[in-house]
Amino acid sequence: MSKEDSELPIAEGFHDYTVIEYLALLYPSLPRRGLQPLFAAGRVRGGKLPVSPRARLGDLEHLSLVGGLEDVRPMDLSPPNGGVRILHEDERIIVLAKDSGIPVVPDREGKRGSCLAFLVNRELEEREGKGLESYIRPRVVHRIDRLTSGAVIFARTPAAERALSAHFEAREVRKEYLALVLGDMEAARKTINASIEPGRKGRMRCGANGKKAETVFEVIERFGAFSLLRARPISGRTHQIRVHALAAGHPLAIDPVYRPAATRWAGDPPVIERLTLHARSVELPASWGGERRFTCEPPEDFREAVEALRSAAGDSSIE
Repeated sequence: MSKEDSELPIAEGFHDYTVIEYLALLYPSLPRRGLQPLFAAGRVRGGKLPVSPRARLGDLEHLSLVGGLEDVRPMDLSPPNGGVRILHEDERIIVLAKDSGIPVVPDREGKRGSCLAFLVNRELEEREGKGLESYIRPRVVHRIDRLTSGAVIFARTPAAERALSAHFEAREVRKEYLALVLGDMEAARKTINASIEPGRKGRMRCGANGKKAETVFEVIERFGAFSLLRARPISGRTHQIRVHALAAGHPLAIDPVYRPAATRWAGDPPVIERLTLHARSVELPASWGGERRFTCEPPEDFREAVEALRSAAGDSSIE
């Protein structure tokens, strides 16, 4: 083995991992897709022979990497400037609360930091004081828009990632949002079934050629010119609540993409100036076991906007 080659330790606690899952664990700052070419080039070896990325770690006696990792571009680990905190953590998942403006994963501009960068930086710092058996790699299984505040779940292990992905795919995860929308929604409950497809300039739209999507809206409070809704997306399409709210005739009170002219409130309380959508809770199915419902109360700007509207309209709560 040359000086540029490295023998990688095989930790017993990770015998059920595939080789690529294990490499991703050892190098959490490297995107998994960036590790794939190492296998295609035969640079990951079990003994003297190249090994498949899908090979089970426990079936190998040796694992080595030929050459360095300088040609694998790391993800952007710029930490977010505050605005991220841990709501819950256990052996399988991490639940974060994020502010509006912070993406779940690094964006193209790479100037805002991200939730994923927050977790990877934390893990790298903690590795100085813990053994290999305690290493984790946070895994993205759930996303919300950059401009949406609220709760987002990450998996800690490949098994948790697979289980959560299956639950989301089967629509077994209950997600609840708070949405401040324009207008007085007459019906106490309204369900929008409308397929969603890509539009122009990053927008999504309802269209017959799109993917099926369903959102249930329920009125919490009415403020005359505005309403506070509970929104529950049954499916999980890009911009789903924003597009379906628009289709329902009640776009978000502030939305720079789907209501770009509404940069200020119409009326007295210009309290909030960002997307008026908050991911309040996420609930895993009963089969998950253990703690499975996680609630993130809305941040101060959202609460102040509701209070200002309530004061202006009088207490019209229906709950």
